[in-house]
Amino acid sequence: MKQFVEEKINAYAQAIIDGSDKRDAHAMGELKVYMALRRVLKEQATIEDIGMMDAINDVMQELDIVFEGATFLEMVEQDDD
Repeated sequence: MKQFVEEKINAYAQAIIDGSDKRDAHAMGELKVYMALRRVLKEQATIEDIGMMDAINDVMQELDIVFEGATFLEMVEQDDD
């Protein structure tokens, strides 16, 4: 998972270098999520990072992708083992 996150960060950073204002805004949105996830995985998360992960988890639970009482981060951590 850490490698996946790093690749996404690099790809969207490059998109900003290569892109237009519209593409920059899209890439920045993606970067914010992946950078927050990277900090969580490195155990360096900010309060905002944790809030973002909680919001993502709530949406995934509402869609029945993640069961209530579980978190998608538990799945991410299992993937890293």
